[in-house]
Amino acid sequence: MMTRLAFLVSMVALAQAAQAAVGVRLLLGLADKASTKWDGGVTARGARIVSLEPWRFQGEDAINGTQWRCATHPIRLFGGAARQQPGVVANGVIVWLDGESESTELSVKTPQGAFSVKLGDIPFGKPSFLLNRAAMADRIPPFARITSSPEEQDYPAAAVGKDGSVWMTYMEFRHYKDHDKLRAPIRQAPADFAAWKAPTGGDQILLRKYSAGKWGETIAITEPGGDLYRPAVAIDGNGRPWVFWSANEKGNFDLWARAVENGAPGVPVRLTTEAGSDVNPAAATDSKGRVWVAWQGWRDGRASIFAVTQNGNAFSKPAVVARSNGNEWNPAIAADSTGRVSVAWDSYRNGNYDVFVRTAAPGGGWGTETPLAATARYEAYPSIAYDPAGTLWAAYEEGGENWGQDFGAYDTAGIALYQGRAVRLRGLDKAGRAVEADADIGMALPGIPERRAESDARQGTSTDWTVPNPKATTDRAASATPQPKPAPKNSMPRLVVDASGRIWLAARSAQPLWWNVTGTVWTEHIASYDGKTWTGPVFLAHTDNLLDNRPALVTAKAGELMVIGSSDGRRQFSEVEKRMEATPAFADPFNNDLYMNTLSLAPAARPATAKAAVKPPVAGPSALVTSERATITAMRAYRVKSAEGPLRVIRGEFHRHSEHSVDGGGDGSIIEQFRYMIDPAGMDWVGCCDHDNGNMISGMGGREYSWWINQKLTDIFYSANRFTPMFSYERSVAYPEGHRNVVFAQRGIRPLPRLPKMDPDSTGRAPDTAMLYRYLKQFNGIVASHTSGTGMGTDWRDNDPESEPVVEIYQGDRQNYEMPGAPRTNSEADSIGGWRPKGFVDLAFQKGYRMSFQASSDHISTHMSYCNILARDGSREALIDAFHKRHVYGATDDILADFRSGDHIMGDAFSTGSLPELRVKFVGTKPFAKVHVVKDNKYVYTSEPKTARVEFTWKDNMAQSGKTSYYYVRGEQEDGEIVWASPMWITYK
Repeated sequence: MMTRLAFLVSMVALAQAAQAAVGVRLLLGLADKASTKWDGGVTARGARIVSLEPWRFQGEDAINGTQWRCATHPIRLFGGAARQQPGVVANGVIVWLDGESESTELSVKTPQGAFSVKLGDIPFGKPSFLLNRAAMADRIPPFARITSSPEEQDYPAAAVGKDGSVWMTYMEFRHYKDHDKLRAPIRQAPADFAAWKAPTGGDQILLRKYSAGKWGETIAITEPGGDLYRPAVAIDGNGRPWVFWSANEKGNFDLWARAVENGAPGVPVRLTTEAGSDVNPAAATDSKGRVWVAWQGWRDGRASIFAVTQNGNAFSKPAVVARSNGNEWNPAIAADSTGRVSVAWDSYRNGNYDVFVRTAAPGGGWGTETPLAATARYEAYPSIAYDPAGTLWAAYEEGGENWGQDFGAYDTAGIALYQGRAVRLRGLDKAGRAVEADADIGMALPGIPERRAESDARQGTSTDWTVPNPKATTDRAASATPQPKPAPKNSMPRLVVDASGRIWLAARSAQPLWWNVTGTVWTEHIASYDGKTWTGPVFLAHTDNLLDNRPALVTAKAGELMVIGSSDGRRQFSEVEKRMEATPAFADPFNNDLYMNTLSLAPAARPATAKAAVKPPVAGPSALVTSERATITAMRAYRVKSAEGPLRVIRGEFHRHSEHSVDGGGDGSIIEQFRYMIDPAGMDWVGCCDHDNGNMISGMGGREYSWWINQKLTDIFYSANRFTPMFSYERSVAYPEGHRNVVFAQRGIRPLPRLPKMDPDSTGRAPDTAMLYRYLKQFNGIVASHTSGTGMGTDWRDNDPESEPVVEIYQGDRQNYEMPGAPRTNSEADSIGGWRPKGFVDLAFQKGYRMSFQASSDHISTHMSYCNILARDGSREALIDAFHKRHVYGATDDILADFRSGDHIMGDAFSTGSLPELRVKFVGTKPFAKVHVVKDNKYVYTSEPKTARVEFTWKDNMAQSGKTSYYYVRGEQEDGEIVWASPMWITYK
């Protein structure tokens, strides 16, 4: 166990490492088939060893000066996922050196053999393999820690002035003073939950200057306590840095700007006032010294790209750079020496994500849009820069076709949101012709997880995005959806070109793959092109954080790159465990701080050579996308007649995850979840996204910073009556209490920690669930059990009709929990998630519980789980009201369901003096093979319509006077898609 003194010693070692001139990463046990001891030590000839850092230490692994005790360990992935990738992974250390030269030699001794390596043998991007390829050494650049405080510093952006100084802006989040107490496990249920609505300290935008090797004083651009989002910075011709940011005022995020002159901030300038979020600014300075900023702005539920130009202390009116019948995302901006300013973005106008660019000529308006990457594949997140020759270079992510389409336990026709990504690089020369670098960038980026170092194989441009058929999966219990074939995991490219024309590109990568208690570990790697060849990948220390982490790249002189990013320290799993021992109980050991990595290479010897690029035709919407858009339009236009007036069908889902969940490594970023819901799924509402909004330890509430970002994005993407994200999280308690998904209409309700787990064999109500119901009542929230027939489910010992009016009957990541023998059902012979037969929904109905049906995705699954709400409008309040009334139904496709009896609709409970008569209307996407009416857990009517539109009336001639029965309808299409029209509870008198 680590004492506080030992913890402080480790922090001192980190500070020492920040003073080193270069690092050498020593990876040991690359070819191990079983856990192997690699205890050892290192000496240096011709340099001073400043300190050592662990690579993948855990358990008894430790460092003592220049000696270490370590072993290779089984691959560490969440839950049973390791069964898909058995074996062990390399361990090792990072050796930080000072006073080194190319002749500096490291000598390493281990029980598996000794080796030595000279710095001259491992230039950046070229590792050396040793001990018959059992070990590897590579050079990594030095880092400097910029911030170190209890606050969270994140979202850095930077720009270089004419004098070579660097201005960095970033956002700082301040915790609520008792945030750790509010996430600690509870021993006794509180009488009141008001403390769980305590406000945070909020956000502040700050600015700092880096000059002569030192960071200056912090300049406050905004007051503390704001609700802010990603800033940007550019420097005008007078040397004034202009900072841009988004601020929430009365529920609307608008864009602001503020200049700093002589160290003092000027008057804030408001750039937008329209309804709809204005976010993600990107700024640049043109050849005349004018600052430009482009951003994404939402208007009437549709996102466009806008831009303004500085004019002294003011800005022009916003110009529309991109607007279409789809949403435009992720603006990037660059300016050249001739006066041109270009903006790139990605768009869903063609039913798939494509990258476009548009250029404003000197003295003229915006030119025509040019598609840079517009195939049927996923092409997004561009970053752009001009080289000295006037070529505009664009780096972007590429994924497979049919992104966000059908993918889950029973279908893999589409592709999940993150099955790996490749980074591509294309350009437009001065004549507007598409070009590519002569050398392939894939040669300089990480490849297939855990295999690149072992084989030194280079991942080329041929990428296989396909996945196996789930029917052939041998261990479905281990992973709900099939694991994709190995593919590059390189994302979020960032691009800059220095004065010599050297291209610098940074990308996030999960390779080598690693996981800890806060989720998958992503780090930054650098590739660089000198005009002829690529160098890379170069690993950057202290860049470990989420996938969606976008560092600032700046170059003040030829041959030098500064990378400024935030790290939460998640790679140092052992150090995190030790910090948890050294700090007060339940204190969050993860914290975002800013770091700077500096990489020096030779300036480019010549301009980047390029070749003409193949320019495939723009791929328009597929037949599937076109058909679905028509179906969605029809569903949105439909009105369900009810006693309270006409009700809309609000399509969405209750339960998604992102990488903010500890088990969300396969889900992709939280931004990707919203992009999926808004674009390919075309949803009207969502509950997004995670276990306690970022929980890492069982029994605890969520991490405050993750929760804050989740809540913020839920507001950013809200568009009245267009798209309604709800404030949601999953509260995970093992069977028999069960996982439940919480939904609120109001912001600011913190995740509720747990009482001690109950004995699975005990009887009686669960105290923790009773506490949850009281918490929900206090804040008018609702909850739904998920995967009720699994180890995450419940035996239905608890229910509260007000707090738990719905149940997840089907999950795209797993199965159906309606009743034994139903289609896609959970069974003892085929159970994804564990077999708990007491969790079937029909057993809850037999206990007298009244719940409507909903279907959700959970992890990974896409486009096959729908929670459709029948509500008067799309407001958050209307959705919560509809949930309380149980006016909800579930489906695996875009199927319209209108189920009623007289003036009553699905979800209602009522009495009638005549025999119950049910009217059923289904409009499917394919013909229905069967439609069943279920009464009290028995099939009482079945038809085989063989048509996509079904309408019929059925009367219960066997109804018993004085008895209350429940009735629901299941429709099964010929293609296997299902709809569940929720029950009505009818008392015949």
